[in-house]
Amino acid sequence: MKFRYFAFIVVMVLVSVSCGQVTKETLSPVPTDRITPTGKRVVIMPFADYTPDSSPELYWRRNLLVTEALEDEFSRYGLMTALEEDVVEYLMDEHIIEPPEVFFADTPNNNYMRSEAESGEWSQAMVEELKFAISRNEALEKSEQQQQAVDSGTQGSALHISLSSQEVAKIGDYFGADYIVRGRLIEFEKGVAKDDFNPFHVGMLPFFFNSSQRLLFGLAKSENYELMDKMAIGGILGTAIGSANDNFPFDESKKTESSGHPLFGPTVTSVSDYHALNTALMGMAGAGAAYLAHNGGKVPRAVVQIRIMVQDARTGRLLWSNRSEVEVIPESMYAEQDYRKLIAKAIRRATSSLVHSFVATVEGDLLTIPIEPMVVSDSK
Repeated sequence: MKFRYFAFIVVMVLVSVSCGQVTKETLSPVPTDRITPTGKRVVIMPFADYTPDSSPELYWRRNLLVTEALEDEFSRYGLMTALEEDVVEYLMDEHIIEPPEVFFADTPNNNYMRSEAESGEWSQAMVEELKFAISRNEALEKSEQQQQAVDSGTQGSALHISLSSQEVAKIGDYFGADYIVRGRLIEFEKGVAKDDFNPFHVGMLPFFFNSSQRLLFGLAKSENYELMDKMAIGGILGTAIGSANDNFPFDESKKTESSGHPLFGPTVTSVSDYHALNTALMGMAGAGAAYLAHNGGKVPRAVVQIRIMVQDARTGRLLWSNRSEVEVIPESMYAEQDYRKLIAKAIRRATSSLVHSFVATVEGDLLTIPIEPMVVSDSK
């Protein structure tokens, strides 16, 4: 009785102390003590998006993530950035860029087809048809809006204005900036890492079948052929193990009676039947293990490729240009697998590398070791 009472008290104490919350700050504010009112200023222009399968929502999201990361990186080196909202408003007023509703045809039909294409419930051929229909609808809608603007006499000059050196100098003068930052979003890819043979990434069973299939059969023509190769390996190994095993899962030393015809009585399984049963069962188990291994061991992968160009805000002359590509995968099968965090890490790494290269090339006096953000975990 005392033991039960003691166990009840322990359980209640554990439940009581586990009622709080765990707060984890994954991104700390960037120190801005190096930014001075007389310091140099940077204007970050909206990036051009050259990524495949781009959509209005994804473009604005990608552009926002890259812009925020760049602002943080420039702040580390004491470079102040102009407000992005002010930059976008100025570019729209000058008809250098157009509002999203002009550039993208955002209609209920397009939104519905886009959501269906991204749902993953359709075949690849159907997804391609949906994307083609969306792109065609957007082109027709954009053409109609431009024609309406021409007929009404309210068409802007965005189609005739390029961001020339004179326009860059005008933007720099308006914001009192020293540098104009432009760029391209070349690749934003999230998917599954190919040809990863690290057992700590994919797991032991996928590692065994992946390495065995590649060693014996080489590179398969498609995923289906690769699956067939792995199931053949698993089936052969299972058959060999079952044929050499007399006692598992069926033991030949024990007579097993199975139901038979009522007139002739039960039947007794013979020794040869045991071998056949063990061989067949282990062969199927091996093929099944290969099938599960092929569909498991998927390692999420995020790839970000960005190019940045920096121009002199007074003359429009190109001062520096470079690009970076970063691939992020989890360290192990137990690490964080969320694509959102993988993409965020890739963006921060790419922008950090590019801004460091720019500062080292153009602003060497600012090149000191930047303060890294601290991740704080606070439990209550």
